[in-house]
Amino acid sequence: MQRGSTKHGPIRDDNLAHEVDGIVRARRETRTEEWRSAEPPGEDQPQVALMPDTSGADRTAGANTAADARAELARWFDRHDFPARAAQLMHSLRSRNAPDQLVNSLLTLPKRQRYNSVGDLWRALHGGEDVETVRF
Repeated sequence: MQRGSTKHGPIRDDNLAHEVDGIVRARRETRTEEWRSAEPPGEDQPQVALMPDTSGADRTAGANTAADARAELARWFDRHDFPARAAQLMHSLRSRNAPDQLVNSLLTLPKRQRYNSVGDLWRALHGGEDVETVRF
């Protein structure tokens, strides 16, 4: 059960949670205008991370890397981008200013193959390996 704060009502709690939702999901600053971002800590204050380190002994480094890489791939696509061929997906990535490394990785894919989801694209890029079987 999630409990709200005792200082604010539930509506104010929801508004405050909405303000930091992008940071929590993306694990990085999501503001486009610099003036909207939180100010960095002062000189006499310690540096803090946006997200605490949650990597534990029960999760392997390879699984974290695969899951993070798939999440990074999925971050650049919307649901309406699929189904599509590799050329259409590259066009979507370029229009969103995706990293060149990601765009270039799609050059190795077959031209006629259609991809129905990010999962299909991930498996094509990584030789059929499914991140879910590695992670669990």
